[in-house]
Amino acid sequence: MKRKASENPPRRERCSADVVPVITVDAKPVLLVAVAEDVECVPGFQEKNYELEYQSGFRKEESILKVNFDDCHGNENVNFEVSHPAFIVDEDGSVVPSRDVTDSGSTLFIHGRTAFADDMAEIKIHGAPERRLTLKEILGLGQSPAFMRTKRSLLAPPMFVPENQRAPFPKNVGKVISSEMPDSALFKLTGKGADQEPKGIFYINKKTGEVLVSRSLDRERIAFYHMQVETTDLSGKTLEGPVDVEVAIIDQNDNRPIFKGGPHMGEILEGSPTGTTVMRMTAYDADDPNTDNAVLRYNIVKQTPDKPSPNMFYIDPEKGDIVTVVSPALLDRESMPSHKYELEIVAKDMAGSDVGLTGTATATITITDKNDHAPEFTKPLFQATVNEGVTGVIVNLTVEDKDDPTTGGWRAVYSIINGNPGQSFEMNTNAQNNQGMLTVVKPLDYEISAFHTLLIKVENEDPLVPDVAYGPSSTATVQVTVMDVNEGPIFYPDPMRVTRHENIPIGSGIATLNATDPDSLQHQTIKFAMLKDPAGWLSVHPVKGTVNTTAILDRESTYVKDNAYTAIFMATDNGKAAILSVSFKWVSSHF
Repeated sequence: MKRKASENPPRRERCSADVVPVITVDAKPVLLVAVAEDVECVPGFQEKNYELEYQSGFRKEESILKVNFDDCHGNENVNFEVSHPAFIVDEDGSVVPSRDVTDSGSTLFIHGRTAFADDMAEIKIHGAPERRLTLKEILGLGQSPAFMRTKRSLLAPPMFVPENQRAPFPKNVGKVISSEMPDSALFKLTGKGADQEPKGIFYINKKTGEVLVSRSLDRERIAFYHMQVETTDLSGKTLEGPVDVEVAIIDQNDNRPIFKGGPHMGEILEGSPTGTTVMRMTAYDADDPNTDNAVLRYNIVKQTPDKPSPNMFYIDPEKGDIVTVVSPALLDRESMPSHKYELEIVAKDMAGSDVGLTGTATATITITDKNDHAPEFTKPLFQATVNEGVTGVIVNLTVEDKDDPTTGGWRAVYSIINGNPGQSFEMNTNAQNNQGMLTVVKPLDYEISAFHTLLIKVENEDPLVPDVAYGPSSTATVQVTVMDVNEGPIFYPDPMRVTRHENIPIGSGIATLNATDPDSLQHQTIKFAMLKDPAGWLSVHPVKGTVNTTAILDRESTYVKDNAYTAIFMATDNGKAAILSVSFKWVSSHF
């Protein structure tokens, strides 16, 4: 904390009194002033060490003591800095807490500076709990160990350098103070940033102790430099120190928020309650997270499409959570103009102030489907015609479903719930168009049944939501007409085996062919004929089907194989034919 003194007393060449610290009495600390002999005025704090007794803390705006700082030139533009951010030094030198303080720690340092003096005083607080000081406190959140020192005669106050400074360089950063430094002694600065990589960023005036920076710095590369300073004689021998020199780089808002990764995708189930979280958008800012330079605020600047409401979503300005703000009824996927919504998200630093830098990203939100629509047949009755004796798909049943075609809430499952006692039919789903394919898997017989009536039900792979049920439109009737086909006569038995003696008389009857017409509803005539008679030994009556010999049956003929002779006969109705193989076998080698 800093305070400027105004209406300073006139310039003094001598100091007439020293401030002597005294332990507190009751609740408040008091000071005694002891008169001393006049001495030459020494610029800086006229008393460098103070002591207090800790009494359960310090109250807001109640002075704890007064310090006496004199630059011997009227104290123009004096600036004070206290190692604890809750304390300030008023115009009259009073050290005052700006809030109730219980964490003062056992030591406070006060840095006073004018054009003619740069000095530090120390306040010891007896009985106060120890407090560990950090660099973050120096940057506005507390204090730095830079106020602490190993030897009281060599002091290195905390130093700060804004990043991105412009030329000319070098620029003064701060000053190391030694109250007991001989005239011939020199200051020496070491460490990273001085004589170690990155070298040459900081250097020190060997005579005055002024620390200078040689070029512009980037806090995002290095935020803090820790170096050491000591005093040496002309031969390089250390006289005092080393003590820490800590330089903090003050952040500037030179980095825009960035949304890493992407694409940024989210999903929300249709009909979700208002306030349902969809996704979180997170941007990153490379600036100092302990400053407003990296404090982000989020906003939705555009929604596409803007129907059914231009403000369907809301983003938490601090967390980046995107939530729904429309009613579940409006979040109906089937009635929305698009299943995807794009939100243009802007992140602004400086806590969203007008001077903040911005970064932009697009969030894509998909409205996902729930199975809130039952599939329905496009008509209640389907008809099919099929020839008897064939198998395969005979009709495709069409359905409509408003749900997402990529989900099980759209894909149909068909079943036959009536009219299929012989399991001659089967239902399957066409995966390409969701149609139901009615298939004949066992050949139908016109003569047994010329008509079949099936009741078909359609459902979804996924169950319906609780408040939706399958209705009458989820069933349909299929009427199947079986067409009669002219079937060929049927021989019985087939094949036929006949045993006869060889050398029987010509014209002997040796067999009678039996054939029936399966087309019982068609009155057709069956006729018989010889199809194959290799030796020319046989004949068949075209109507009766009797088979007689036309030559002597010779068992030793080359047409006889394995003691058997084979002839093939044909039976035909009005349109189709059947073929019968008849084998003749001899029971002995002679009659």
